Amino acid sequence: MVSDSELTERLKEFLRNADLDKTTTGTVRRKLEEDFAIDLSDKKVFIREQVDLFLQNELDNGQQNGDNEYTHEDQKVNVENDGCDLQEEVQGDDGEKSNVKRGYSENKNEGKKRGGGFSKLCSLSPQLQEFIGVPHLARTEVVRQLWTYIREKNLQDPSDRRNINCDEPLQALFGVGSINMFQMNKALSRHIWPLDSEDEEDESNKKEKKQKGGNSGFLAPLQLSDALKKFLGTGESTLSRSDVVKRMWEYIKQNNLQDPSDKRRILCDVKLKELFDIDSFTGFTVPKLLSAHFVKA
Repeated sequence: MVSDSELTERLKEFLRNADLDKTTTGTVRRKLEEDFAIDLSDKKVFIREQVDLFLQNELDNGQQNGDNEYTHEDQKVNVENDGCDLQEEVQGDDGEKSNVKRGYSENKNEGKKRGGGFSKLCSLSPQLQEFIGVPHLARTEVVRQLWTYIREKNLQDPSDRRNINCDEPLQALFGVGSINMFQMNKALSRHIWPLDSEDEEDESNKKEKKQKGGNSGFLAPLQLSDALKKFLGTGESTLSRSDVVKRMWEYIKQNNLQDPSDKRRILCDVKLKELFDIDSFTGFTVPKLLSAHFVKA
């Protein structure tokens, strides 16, 4: 029987020489099956997590040579990402991974590059769409945006930075008041679906079942307030939350309303001021601001 440590070492050797833009977790699993002449179907999750660890270590090593704005002594953070999965492990306090300082929306544009392998686009659940603001994004970008949000909101438990104290948006996403970095991997797997992956049939089937379940939850058409109907200007009186959030971001980008010095900050023009009655807001508050404009039946 092959041990986990043997699988991990061979996995790392393979990935060091692999084209990560074309390699998937399925490719890695099949390579390990070939090398060890065993069936690893029951090791899919383990292999995915080890790939995550490898990728994040590579990312962290690259960042240590660049932006060190948030570097702390004797600290290390590993945020793992594969073509469609996530996990973060912390040893000590918040560390180099905090170096991500580009705004959420700017990262979204990167996610839209239709890469392959671990950089491929994934389909986001309606809940995650509402949180992120786009329907499709590479899992690595979802991870970056999520952790940038967590750090900027100071949501890590000071006594154990592996634990996240969920604020209102994260509670809406994960359904819990707190979550640790290992649990977050499983929690996000329910919200990120592959667009086209033979190794993720189960997740794709879940997505299809959700879509066949009728109009409910975030997919349900909701009555719009008069102010929101005026803002949209399409004459539509009902739309789903995800559709409204998507259109809001399209409007923001088309009108260049993101603060050049901080892309996460939205500078309201006349129409947005009329809708929200504020001069500026951060991108992640869009769903909360819009909630007042969905009229309950």
